Amino acid sequence: MQSLVIAFPSARAAACLVAGIPAAVRAAVQALAEDRGESVSCIVVTPGPWEPSAHCRAQWARLVPGAVCRTAQEGWQPQGGAPVLDGVALVLAAAHIEMPAAARGGAEPLAALRAAGAALLAATAKPGDGIVSRHLNRPVSQAISRQLLKIPGITPNHASVGTALLGLAMAACLLLGGERGLMAGALLFQAASIFDGVDGEIARATFQTSPRGAMIDSLIDAATNLAFIGGVTVNLALAGHSGAAMAGAAGLVMLASGLAAIGMRSARQGGAFTFDAVKHHAARRPSRLMQWLTWLTMRDFFAALAAVLILCGLAPHALVGFAVCTALWLAYTLTVLGATRKAA
Repeated sequence: MQSLVIAFPSARAAACLVAGIPAAVRAAVQALAEDRGESVSCIVVTPGPWEPSAHCRAQWARLVPGAVCRTAQEGWQPQGGAPVLDGVALVLAAAHIEMPAAARGGAEPLAALRAAGAALLAATAKPGDGIVSRHLNRPVSQAISRQLLKIPGITPNHASVGTALLGLAMAACLLLGGERGLMAGALLFQAASIFDGVDGEIARATFQTSPRGAMIDSLIDAATNLAFIGGVTVNLALAGHSGAAMAGAAGLVMLASGLAAIGMRSARQGGAFTFDAVKHHAARRPSRLMQWLTWLTMRDFFAALAAVLILCGLAPHALVGFAVCTALWLAYTLTVLGATRKAA
């Protein structure tokens, strides 16, 4: 059995959570990135005694299941001339940060590990983020993720539940709150749009992405979108805006029809279940116009614009505009799905 020795300047540094994962585990993942083709005994060396927490052992078993974890104190000598790897440097390498000389002693390693955590979290942003998400939603959601990742055992599912609860609160405000509920619901819809990024950020930062997680996230997004339009429609109908309510109902039916068509296509094709087929099709034919049309039809822009219009007292106009835009979107969606089906 091969021995892999990883040294940390303190037990605190070894246990430090780096974007939700203990530094000792991140260092082992980085050290074992190359397939060694044999079982490994991984020894974490610290100056003083260190007893890994239950969370650390659970993450170790999940991320480096083939390596047996042991601990040792400074002065312990590896057998067989096994090289001693710098744990902090390994974590920084995983975050693509160069090891500063000052981080090799004193209190600086903890600052370096925190910087690595920030870099790993920043890297969870998606290249396909819309303009609102890139400049508003993502910075806020990553700030939330940064705090949640300090909680041992936090998972993307916890964040997904948070998004669903925001959606339920939004629906309750829209259906029961009258004019004030309309405004509160619009703000909660924007909050759900922001918080929606947290589950993916946690998943990517902690190596927990999965097709099932992507499906749950997509379904919650779709349900929240439909609940928002339905709630605004009912709210305005109760307030006497019958024309706007009829437009909202028509837009709701068209949105649900388009999402159902995309979802059924995604299910037939297998792989991760998402509602991004049309967006991915547009990305294959890049142009400035197509990029802007994609951004303007994404949820982040839709939620932010809806909140602004409703807070400005323009909810009836917003529903009519939504119905018109949804009709155009549905026509394009069905065209794309039909074309891709023929090509297949």
